[in-house]
Amino acid sequence: MRNHRARQGAQDMFGDPRSSHALQVRAEERARLLGQLPGLSNQALLPFIAAAFATDELVSAYLMPLRSVPRETGEGDPTALSQCLAAMERARRCRTLVLKSSWEPVAVALLVNPCGCYLCLRELMLGCHYRSTPDMYQRIRRVRAEVLSKPLQALCDVDPQIGRYLACLLGSGSYEGLEVRRAVEMQRAVYRETLWMS
Repeated sequence: MRNHRARQGAQDMFGDPRSSHALQVRAEERARLLGQLPGLSNQALLPFIAAAFATDELVSAYLMPLRSVPRETGEGDPTALSQCLAAMERARRCRTLVLKSSWEPVAVALLVNPCGCYLCLRELMLGCHYRSTPDMYQRIRRVRAEVLSKPLQALCDVDPQIGRYLACLLGSGSYEGLEVRRAVEMQRAVYRETLWMS
């Protein structure tokens, strides 16, 4: 009964996934999300982002209002996407990133790193319940790995260096083959901006 109510609530909020209208809405939402991202000069990062946001659930999770986050005057409810975009912009202007090309992997890491958290938040809003806090954290880690593993592997195949830097920033790679000072500098920027988003 609880699953039926959660499913019905999801359909009320997001539409029946089998309807052509729902497919059109999702396509428009994905285009809107991808259209708001800053321009990136590294062309290998664009397919990575598109692949990471291939599921309707993740797109919806990033566009959901976050009512607990303070809003700016004159703006609507903040969303996961608006929080990530603000962090990405701060990364672009970060003075501690000595190499200007470093901001793009940092910005992309800030965009996709919280995907597991936002997907699980969406599940909670749709009526899903976790038995305990550790169960929820395990689910967040598992979902994040499911979303990012294949896009990250594809990125490493196309551009091994940028793929290794991004894997390192996302906690799924080592310093091997990287300029360690640059990698640490980028990790600090991700950490600092993640604290802003918390």
